[in-house]
Amino acid sequence: MINFKEVIDISEFDFSSYIHLVHFLGGCFDTQTEIILYSLDNINHSIIAIHNGHISGKNIGDPLSGFAIAKLKDKGNDSPPFYLDQVGLTKEHMPLRSNSFFILDKVGNPRGLLTVNTDVSKYQKAAELLKDLAKLPDYQTATSDSIDMEQLQSTPKEIILKFIYTVTQTSNVDAKRLTAKEKQEVVSLLNKENFFLMKGAVSQTAAVLESSEATIYRYLSKINKTK
Repeated sequence: MINFKEVIDISEFDFSSYIHLVHFLGGCFDTQTEIILYSLDNINHSIIAIHNGHISGKNIGDPLSGFAIAKLKDKGNDSPPFYLDQVGLTKEHMPLRSNSFFILDKVGNPRGLLTVNTDVSKYQKAAELLKDLAKLPDYQTATSDSIDMEQLQSTPKEIILKFIYTVTQTSNVDAKRLTAKEKQEVVSLLNKENFFLMKGAVSQTAAVLESSEATIYRYLSKINKTK
């Protein structure tokens, strides 16, 4: 049983109604559908409520998904703050139909994310009529390098490591061996993806790059001055 008070107290934003909504929606669907509520206050411990977490293997306190990080750059667009029929994968590479809704505060800033994931592996084995009825995306033609194929186990650390690879073209590189220029390039790429809109992003980046937070802020200052 979730201790609602402890969960709500971790954020200044009132998530109490959304936490009840998670379990209401969970009761409306069968065991093939997972409901996750993320808070954007702490990207390292972002999940504050979850129903049917066995589908993705996620738990309360797990990090924010890479999908949410990527989609934050759409903030401020005229389109609605939700994404329907996205293609997702579990850690075991089972296909999911994922629908995500950004929770905004009164001034339009994103504060949380409500995600509904449906395990569609059984539907894929059914007739084409069932596939059309469930409005499933075509998983056979979806490209693995599409942002919509983001794997749900992605974490902020993995996003940073991805950009380290982009800069160095070397996997498993020791952060201590990165030059100051390479670290600044990594910060620049993260900044373009609006990674630093989230609370805790600077400290997370500093930890992965084995730099001080002051150094990361200095990189960001240089990057913003050149724009």
